Amino acid sequence: MTTFHSSAVVETARDLQIWGYPLVFAQRLRLRFTCPLDPLAPRPPTSAGAPLNQLGHQRRLSDHTLTAGVAPNVDTLYSLAFLDLDSGDFELRLPDFGSRYYSVQVGEADSSTAAVMGFRTHGATMPPLRLTRGSGLAHAGHRLECRSRYVMVAIRVLVDPAVPTDLIAAQRLQDLIELVGPPSPPIESDQAFVALVHRSRDEEVLSPEGFLDSLDSAMAGLPMADIPPWVVEARLRLRKSLADDATGDGRALVARGLAAGLDRIAQHVSALGRTVNGWAINESGTDFGDDHLLRAAVAHSQIYVNPAAEAVYPVCETDDLGRSLTGAHRYSITFAPDDLPPADHFWSLTMYHRRGLLCENVIGRHAITDRTPGLRTSRDGTLALLIQNASPSFAANWLPCPPDEFRVMLRLYGPRDVSWAPPAIVRIG
Repeated sequence: MTTFHSSAVVETARDLQIWGYPLVFAQRLRLRFTCPLDPLAPRPPTSAGAPLNQLGHQRRLSDHTLTAGVAPNVDTLYSLAFLDLDSGDFELRLPDFGSRYYSVQVGEADSSTAAVMGFRTHGATMPPLRLTRGSGLAHAGHRLECRSRYVMVAIRVLVDPAVPTDLIAAQRLQDLIELVGPPSPPIESDQAFVALVHRSRDEEVLSPEGFLDSLDSAMAGLPMADIPPWVVEARLRLRKSLADDATGDGRALVARGLAAGLDRIAQHVSALGRTVNGWAINESGTDFGDDHLLRAAVAHSQIYVNPAAEAVYPVCETDDLGRSLTGAHRYSITFAPDDLPPADHFWSLTMYHRRGLLCENVIGRHAITDRTPGLRTSRDGTLALLIQNASPSFAANWLPCPPDEFRVMLRLYGPRDVSWAPPAIVRIG
Protein backbone atom coordinates (compact mmCIF):
# COMPACT_ATOMS: atom_id res chain seq x y z
CA MET A 1 0.00 0.00 0.00
CA THR A 2 1.21 3.50 -0.72
CA THR A 3 1.57 5.98 2.11
CA PHE A 4 -1.31 8.01 0.69
CA HIS A 5 -3.61 5.01 0.49
CA SER A 6 -2.64 3.90 3.99
CA SER A 7 -3.46 7.27 5.49
CA ALA A 8 -6.73 7.40 3.56
CA VAL A 9 -7.82 4.04 5.00
CA VAL A 10 -7.01 5.18 8.54
CA GLU A 11 -8.86 8.48 8.10
CA THR A 12 -11.88 6.78 6.54
CA ALA A 13 -12.14 4.30 9.42
CA ARG A 14 -11.71 7.11 11.94
CA ASP A 15 -14.47 9.22 10.40
CA LEU A 16 -16.81 6.25 10.04
CA GLN A 17 -16.27 5.37 13.70
CA ILE A 18 -17.25 8.89 14.73
CA TRP A 19 -20.37 8.83 12.55
CA GLY A 20 -21.42 5.27 13.34
CA TYR A 21 -20.53 4.94 17.03
CA PRO A 22 -23.89 6.28 18.34
CA LEU A 23 -25.84 3.91 16.08
CA VAL A 24 -23.82 0.89 17.18
CA PHE A 25 -24.09 1.85 20.86
CA ALA A 26 -27.85 2.47 20.60
CA GLN A 27 -28.26 -0.90 18.92
CA ARG A 28 -26.19 -2.54 21.67
CA LEU A 29 -28.48 -0.97 24.26
CA ARG A 30 -31.56 -2.32 22.48
CA LEU A 31 -30.11 -5.80 22.20
CA ARG A 32 -28.95 -5.89 25.83
CA PHE A 33 -32.42 -4.97 27.08
CA THR A 34 -34.50 -7.07 24.66
CA CYS A 35 -32.25 -10.13 24.11
CA PRO A 36 -30.39 -11.02 27.33
CA LEU A 37 -27.46 -13.39 26.85
CA ASP A 38 -29.19 -15.87 29.16
CA PRO A 39 -32.89 -15.70 28.21
CA LEU A 40 -33.85 -18.13 31.01
CA ALA A 41 -32.25 -16.13 33.81
CA PRO A 42 -34.52 -13.76 35.76
CA ARG A 43 -33.92 -10.10 35.04
CA PRO A 44 -32.41 -8.20 37.98
CA PRO A 45 -34.67 -5.61 39.65
CA THR A 46 -32.37 -2.81 38.47
CA SER A 47 -33.07 -3.74 34.83
CA ALA A 48 -36.01 -2.42 32.83
CA GLY A 49 -35.44 -4.98 30.10
CA ALA A 50 -38.29 -6.67 28.24
CA PRO A 51 -38.79 -8.36 24.87
CA LEU A 52 -39.13 -6.17 21.79
CA ASN A 53 -42.47 -4.29 21.67
CA GLN A 54 -43.08 -4.81 25.39
CA LEU A 55 -42.73 -2.49 28.38
CA GLY A 56 -40.28 -3.44 31.12
CA HIS A 57 -40.09 -1.90 34.59
CA GLN A 58 -37.06 -1.25 36.75
CA ARG A 59 -38.19 -2.07 40.29
CA ARG A 60 -35.14 -0.83 42.18
CA LEU A 61 -33.08 2.29 41.65
CA SER A 62 -29.93 1.76 39.59
CA ASP A 63 -26.78 0.57 41.30
CA HIS A 64 -23.40 -0.93 40.37
CA THR A 65 -25.03 -4.20 39.23
CA LEU A 66 -26.54 -2.42 36.20
CA THR A 67 -24.04 -2.78 33.35
CA ALA A 68 -26.20 -2.00 30.31
CA GLY A 69 -25.92 1.48 28.84
CA VAL A 70 -23.86 4.27 30.32
CA ALA A 71 -24.32 6.79 33.15
CA PRO A 72 -27.70 5.63 34.52
CA ASN A 73 -29.36 7.95 37.00
CA VAL A 74 -30.16 6.84 40.55
CA ASP A 75 -33.02 9.30 40.99
CA THR A 76 -35.80 7.71 38.98
CA LEU A 77 -37.22 4.32 38.19
CA TYR A 78 -37.10 3.56 34.48
CA SER A 79 -39.88 1.94 32.49
CA LEU A 80 -38.45 1.04 29.11
CA ALA A 81 -39.66 -0.25 25.76
CA PHE A 82 -37.85 -0.79 22.48
CA LEU A 83 -40.36 -0.77 19.64
CA ASP A 84 -40.25 -2.02 16.06
CA LEU A 85 -42.38 0.57 14.29
CA ASP A 86 -42.31 -1.45 11.08
CA SER A 87 -44.58 -3.93 12.87
CA GLY A 88 -47.26 -1.26 13.40
CA ASP A 89 -48.27 1.72 15.50
CA PHE A 90 -48.21 1.87 19.31
CA GLU A 91 -50.15 3.85 21.89
CA LEU A 92 -48.75 4.76 25.30
CA ARG A 93 -51.16 5.54 28.15
CA LEU A 94 -50.03 6.97 31.48
CA PRO A 95 -51.74 7.40 34.87
CA ASP A 96 -52.16 10.56 36.94
CA PHE A 97 -48.78 11.24 38.60
CA GLY A 98 -50.04 13.96 40.91
CA SER A 99 -47.14 16.15 42.07
CA ARG A 100 -44.49 13.54 41.22
CA TYR A 101 -41.99 14.27 38.44
CA TYR A 102 -42.14 11.95 35.42
CA SER A 103 -41.11 12.16 31.79
CA VAL A 104 -41.52 10.22 28.56
CA GLN A 105 -38.57 10.26 26.18
CA VAL A 106 -38.68 8.83 22.66
CA GLY A 107 -35.22 8.09 21.26
CA GLU A 108 -34.28 7.37 17.65
CA ALA A 109 -31.87 4.66 16.51
CA ASP A 110 -29.05 7.20 15.99
CA SER A 111 -29.20 8.18 19.71
CA SER A 112 -31.03 11.45 19.01
CA THR A 113 -34.26 12.27 20.83
CA ALA A 114 -37.50 12.70 18.91
CA ALA A 115 -39.45 14.16 21.83
CA VAL A 116 -39.64 14.46 25.61
CA MET A 117 -42.91 15.21 27.37
CA GLY A 118 -44.39 14.70 30.80
CA PHE A 119 -44.57 16.75 33.98
CA ARG A 120 -42.78 19.73 32.40
CA THR A 121 -45.13 19.86 29.41
CA HIS A 122 -48.42 18.47 30.75
CA GLY A 123 -48.36 18.46 34.53
CA ALA A 124 -49.83 15.48 36.36
CA THR A 125 -51.62 13.85 33.43
CA MET A 126 -50.57 13.36 29.83
CA PRO A 127 -52.93 12.31 27.02
CA PRO A 128 -52.23 9.03 25.21
CA LEU A 129 -49.24 9.19 22.87
CA ARG A 130 -49.41 7.45 19.50
CA LEU A 131 -46.10 6.38 17.94
CA THR A 132 -45.74 5.67 14.24
CA ARG A 133 -42.99 5.58 11.65
CA GLY A 134 -42.79 8.47 9.23
CA SER A 135 -40.68 11.41 8.15
CA GLY A 136 -39.85 12.44 11.69
CA LEU A 137 -41.26 15.89 11.00
CA ALA A 138 -44.74 15.48 12.47
CA HIS A 139 -45.34 16.09 16.14
CA ALA A 140 -48.94 17.23 15.91
CA GLY A 141 -51.10 16.80 18.99
CA HIS A 142 -50.12 13.48 20.53
CA ARG A 143 -49.10 11.60 17.41
CA LEU A 144 -45.35 11.32 17.01
CA GLU A 145 -43.72 10.25 13.74
CA CYS A 146 -40.28 8.69 14.18
CA ARG A 147 -37.67 8.30 11.44
CA SER A 148 -36.22 5.00 12.66
CA ARG A 149 -37.56 1.49 12.52
CA TYR A 150 -36.47 0.90 16.11
CA VAL A 151 -37.16 3.49 18.80
CA MET A 152 -36.66 3.61 22.54
CA VAL A 153 -39.39 4.79 24.90
CA ALA A 154 -37.98 5.66 28.34
CA ILE A 155 -40.31 6.70 31.15
CA ARG A 156 -38.64 8.16 34.24
CA VAL A 157 -40.51 8.27 37.57
CA LEU A 158 -38.90 10.19 40.43
CA VAL A 159 -38.35 8.44 43.78
CA ASP A 160 -37.73 10.19 47.10
CA PRO A 161 -35.30 8.06 49.17
CA ALA A 162 -36.13 10.10 52.28
CA VAL A 163 -39.64 8.58 52.28
CA PRO A 164 -39.47 4.82 53.01
CA THR A 165 -42.73 4.04 51.19
CA ASP A 166 -42.05 6.18 48.13
CA LEU A 167 -40.41 3.40 46.11
CA ILE A 168 -43.56 1.29 46.45
CA ALA A 169 -45.72 4.26 45.45
CA ALA A 170 -43.60 4.79 42.32
CA GLN A 171 -43.82 1.09 41.46
CA ARG A 172 -47.62 1.24 41.67
CA LEU A 173 -47.64 4.08 39.17
CA GLN A 174 -45.44 2.01 36.86
CA ASP A 175 -48.03 -0.77 37.01
CA LEU A 176 -50.66 1.63 35.64
CA ILE A 177 -48.66 2.47 32.50
CA GLU A 178 -50.08 0.80 29.38
CA LEU A 179 -48.43 0.13 26.03
CA VAL A 180 -50.82 -1.03 23.31
CA GLY A 181 -49.53 -2.28 19.97
CA PRO A 182 -48.29 -5.25 17.95
CA PRO A 183 -46.98 -8.27 19.89
CA SER A 184 -43.35 -9.20 20.27
CA PRO A 185 -41.95 -11.01 17.22
CA PRO A 186 -40.21 -14.39 17.57
CA ILE A 187 -36.56 -14.02 18.56
CA GLU A 188 -34.36 -14.33 15.51
CA SER A 189 -32.16 -17.42 15.45
CA ASP A 190 -30.08 -16.96 12.30
CA GLN A 191 -26.34 -17.07 12.74
CA ALA A 192 -25.72 -13.39 11.94
CA PHE A 193 -28.21 -12.18 14.56
CA VAL A 194 -26.87 -14.54 17.23
CA ALA A 195 -23.35 -13.29 16.50
CA LEU A 196 -24.57 -9.70 16.76
CA VAL A 197 -26.19 -10.30 20.16
CA HIS A 198 -23.11 -12.04 21.56
CA ARG A 199 -20.55 -9.62 20.12
CA SER A 200 -18.54 -7.93 22.86
CA ARG A 201 -18.47 -4.18 23.30
CA ASP A 202 -14.79 -3.96 22.36
CA GLU A 203 -15.25 -6.19 19.34
CA GLU A 204 -18.02 -4.08 17.85
CA VAL A 205 -16.11 -0.80 18.12
CA LEU A 206 -12.49 -1.90 17.61
CA SER A 207 -12.60 -5.04 15.44
CA PRO A 208 -12.86 -4.07 11.75
CA GLU A 209 -15.22 -6.93 10.89
CA GLY A 210 -17.21 -6.58 14.12
CA PHE A 211 -17.64 -2.83 13.71
CA LEU A 212 -18.69 -2.99 10.06
CA ASP A 213 -21.13 -5.85 10.66
CA SER A 214 -22.67 -4.05 13.65
CA LEU A 215 -22.89 -0.78 11.74
CA ASP A 216 -24.53 -2.47 8.75
CA SER A 217 -27.17 -3.92 11.06
CA ALA A 218 -27.78 -0.60 12.82
CA MET A 219 -28.06 1.33 9.55
CA ALA A 220 -30.66 -1.08 8.16
CA GLY A 221 -33.29 0.54 10.39
CA LEU A 222 -32.60 4.10 9.22
CA PRO A 223 -34.19 5.88 6.26
CA MET A 224 -31.75 6.36 3.38
CA ALA A 225 -32.14 10.13 3.76
CA ASP A 226 -30.37 9.86 7.13
CA ILE A 227 -27.29 8.18 5.64
CA PRO A 228 -24.82 10.57 3.96
CA PRO A 229 -23.39 9.34 0.63
CA TRP A 230 -19.86 9.46 2.03
CA VAL A 231 -20.86 6.91 4.69
CA VAL A 232 -22.05 4.45 2.03
CA GLU A 233 -18.80 4.96 0.11
CA ALA A 234 -16.67 4.65 3.26
CA ARG A 235 -18.22 1.31 4.20
CA LEU A 236 -17.58 -0.06 0.73
CA ARG A 237 -14.01 1.23 0.76
CA LEU A 238 -13.23 -0.37 4.12
CA ARG A 239 -14.87 -3.65 3.11
CA LYS A 240 -12.69 -3.67 -0.02
CA SER A 241 -9.57 -2.98 2.06
CA LEU A 242 -10.38 -6.04 4.17
CA ALA A 243 -11.29 -8.23 1.18
CA ASP A 244 -8.10 -7.36 -0.74
CA ASP A 245 -5.90 -7.74 2.33
CA ALA A 246 -3.41 -10.52 1.64
CA THR A 247 -0.81 -9.44 4.21
CA GLY A 248 -2.92 -8.23 7.12
CA ASP A 249 -1.80 -4.65 6.60
CA GLY A 250 -5.23 -3.48 5.48
CA ARG A 251 -6.96 -4.88 8.54
CA ALA A 252 -4.36 -3.26 10.79
CA LEU A 253 -4.95 0.11 9.13
CA VAL A 254 -8.72 -0.13 9.58
CA ALA A 255 -8.24 -1.14 13.21
CA ARG A 256 -5.90 1.82 13.72
CA GLY A 257 -8.47 4.19 12.28
CA LEU A 258 -11.27 2.80 14.44
CA ALA A 259 -9.11 3.21 17.54
CA ALA A 260 -8.24 6.77 16.51
CA GLY A 261 -11.92 7.57 16.11
CA LEU A 262 -12.75 6.14 19.52
CA ASP A 263 -9.90 8.12 21.11
CA ARG A 264 -11.17 11.31 19.52
CA ILE A 265 -14.68 10.63 20.80
CA ALA A 266 -13.41 10.01 24.34
CA GLN A 267 -11.29 13.16 24.28
CA HIS A 268 -14.26 15.25 23.16
CA VAL A 269 -16.27 14.19 26.22
CA SER A 270 -14.25 16.62 28.36
CA ALA A 271 -14.91 19.42 25.85
CA LEU A 272 -18.67 19.07 25.41
CA GLY A 273 -20.20 22.51 24.99
CA ARG A 274 -18.51 25.05 27.25
CA THR A 275 -16.02 24.21 30.00
CA VAL A 276 -16.25 26.07 33.31
CA ASN A 277 -14.43 25.17 36.55
CA GLY A 278 -13.43 21.84 35.01
CA TRP A 279 -17.03 20.97 34.11
CA ALA A 280 -18.03 20.22 30.51
CA ILE A 281 -21.53 21.60 30.02
CA ASN A 282 -23.43 20.52 26.92
CA GLU A 283 -26.09 23.19 26.48
CA SER A 284 -27.06 21.81 23.07
CA GLY A 285 -28.58 18.73 24.65
CA THR A 286 -29.76 16.55 21.79
CA ASP A 287 -29.58 19.25 19.11
CA PHE A 288 -26.68 17.59 17.29
CA GLY A 289 -27.34 18.91 13.80
CA ASP A 290 -24.46 17.80 11.57
CA ASP A 291 -21.98 17.71 14.47
CA HIS A 292 -21.28 13.99 14.41
CA LEU A 293 -18.43 14.26 16.92
CA LEU A 294 -20.76 15.92 19.44
CA ARG A 295 -23.35 13.19 18.88
CA ALA A 296 -20.72 10.49 19.39
CA ALA A 297 -19.24 12.10 22.52
CA VAL A 298 -22.69 12.49 24.08
CA ALA A 299 -23.48 8.85 23.27
CA HIS A 300 -20.16 7.78 24.79
CA SER A 301 -20.69 9.58 28.09
CA GLN A 302 -24.47 9.85 28.48
CA ILE A 303 -26.40 8.21 25.66
CA TYR A 304 -30.03 9.29 25.24
CA VAL A 305 -29.74 12.46 27.28
CA ASN A 306 -32.75 14.70 27.49
CA PRO A 307 -32.91 18.01 25.61
CA ALA A 308 -31.65 20.98 27.59
CA ALA A 309 -35.18 22.22 28.28
CA GLU A 310 -35.76 19.04 30.31
CA ALA A 311 -32.34 18.53 31.91
CA VAL A 312 -28.68 19.50 31.70
CA TYR A 313 -25.79 17.23 32.64
CA PRO A 314 -22.48 18.92 33.52
CA VAL A 315 -19.68 16.32 33.58
CA CYS A 316 -16.37 16.66 35.43
CA GLU A 317 -13.22 14.54 35.09
CA THR A 318 -10.64 17.01 36.46
CA ASP A 319 -10.04 19.06 39.60
CA ASP A 320 -9.60 22.83 39.84
CA LEU A 321 -6.01 22.55 38.56
CA GLY A 322 -6.89 20.35 35.60
CA ARG A 323 -5.64 17.09 37.12
CA SER A 324 -7.58 13.87 36.48
CA LEU A 325 -9.92 12.84 39.28
CA THR A 326 -8.72 9.65 40.96
CA GLY A 327 -9.46 7.74 44.13
CA ALA A 328 -5.84 8.11 45.16
CA HIS A 329 -6.77 11.61 46.39
CA ARG A 330 -9.47 13.33 48.44
CA TYR A 331 -11.67 16.12 47.09
CA SER A 332 -14.36 18.56 48.10
CA ILE A 333 -16.99 20.52 46.23
CA THR A 334 -18.69 23.42 48.00
CA PHE A 335 -21.99 25.03 47.07
CA ALA A 336 -22.63 28.49 48.51
CA PRO A 337 -26.06 28.95 50.14
CA ASP A 338 -27.24 31.13 47.25
CA ASP A 339 -25.63 28.93 44.58
CA LEU A 340 -27.16 25.48 44.94
CA PRO A 341 -27.93 23.76 41.62
CA PRO A 342 -30.90 25.71 40.15
CA ALA A 343 -33.40 22.99 39.27
CA ASP A 344 -37.20 23.02 39.43
CA HIS A 345 -37.65 19.26 39.65
CA PHE A 346 -34.49 17.82 41.25
CA TRP A 347 -30.71 17.75 41.15
CA SER A 348 -28.17 15.01 41.85
CA LEU A 349 -24.39 14.53 41.83
CA THR A 350 -23.58 10.98 40.68
CA MET A 351 -20.30 9.05 40.77
CA TYR A 352 -19.13 6.90 37.84
CA HIS A 353 -16.11 4.92 36.78
CA ARG A 354 -14.39 6.50 33.79
CA ARG A 355 -16.29 4.00 31.61
CA GLY A 356 -19.58 5.41 32.84
CA LEU A 357 -20.79 2.70 35.24
CA LEU A 358 -21.82 3.12 38.86
CA CYS A 359 -19.29 2.19 41.54
CA GLU A 360 -19.71 -0.37 44.29
CA ASN A 361 -18.95 1.08 47.75
CA VAL A 362 -19.33 0.22 51.42
CA ILE A 363 -22.35 2.44 52.09
CA GLY A 364 -24.18 1.76 48.82
CA ARG A 365 -24.31 5.46 47.93
CA HIS A 366 -23.97 6.34 44.26
CA ALA A 367 -25.13 9.96 44.37
CA ILE A 368 -25.85 12.90 46.62
CA THR A 369 -29.08 14.67 45.76
CA ASP A 370 -31.49 17.31 46.95
CA ARG A 371 -33.40 14.38 48.50
CA THR A 372 -30.51 12.64 50.30
CA PRO A 373 -31.50 12.17 53.96
CA GLY A 374 -29.17 13.52 56.65
CA LEU A 375 -27.13 15.97 54.58
CA ARG A 376 -25.42 18.60 56.75
CA THR A 377 -25.03 22.26 55.86
CA SER A 378 -23.16 24.98 57.71
CA ARG A 379 -25.05 27.64 59.65
CA ASP A 380 -25.16 29.95 56.64
CA GLY A 381 -26.49 27.18 54.39
CA THR A 382 -23.23 26.25 52.65
CA LEU A 383 -23.22 22.65 51.41
CA ALA A 384 -19.76 21.03 51.32
CA LEU A 385 -19.49 17.51 49.89
CA LEU A 386 -16.55 15.14 50.39
CA ILE A 387 -15.38 12.88 47.55
CA GLN A 388 -12.89 10.13 48.39
CA ASN A 389 -12.40 6.37 48.33
CA ALA A 390 -11.70 5.64 52.01
CA SER A 391 -14.46 6.00 54.60
CA PRO A 392 -14.19 9.37 56.39
CA SER A 393 -14.93 9.88 60.07
CA PHE A 394 -17.98 11.93 59.11
CA ALA A 395 -19.96 10.24 56.32
CA ALA A 396 -23.16 12.29 56.05
CA ASN A 397 -21.87 14.37 53.11
CA TRP A 398 -19.56 11.69 51.66
CA LEU A 399 -19.80 10.63 48.01
CA PRO A 400 -17.64 7.48 47.68
CA CYS A 401 -15.39 7.18 44.63
CA PRO A 402 -13.52 4.16 43.18
CA PRO A 403 -9.78 3.73 43.82
CA ASP A 404 -8.90 4.60 40.22
CA GLU A 405 -9.98 7.35 37.81
CA PHE A 406 -13.58 8.52 37.89
CA ARG A 407 -15.98 11.14 36.63
CA VAL A 408 -18.97 12.82 38.24
CA MET A 409 -22.15 14.05 36.62
CA LEU A 410 -24.42 16.74 38.01
CA ARG A 411 -28.00 16.40 36.82
CA LEU A 412 -30.35 19.38 36.87
CA TYR A 413 -33.89 18.42 35.91
CA GLY A 414 -35.97 21.47 35.11
CA PRO A 415 -32.93 23.77 34.89
CA ARG A 416 -33.84 27.34 35.80
CA ASP A 417 -30.65 28.85 34.42
CA VAL A 418 -28.69 26.98 31.74
CA SER A 419 -25.85 29.50 32.06
CA TRP A 420 -25.18 28.36 35.65
CA ALA A 421 -21.96 26.38 36.22
CA PRO A 422 -21.03 24.16 39.19
CA PRO A 423 -18.11 25.10 41.43
CA ALA A 424 -14.75 23.42 40.88
CA ILE A 425 -13.83 20.16 42.55
CA VAL A 426 -10.82 20.85 44.78
CA ARG A 427 -8.15 18.33 45.79
CA ILE A 428 -7.70 18.40 49.58
CA GLY A 429 -5.43 15.44 50.16
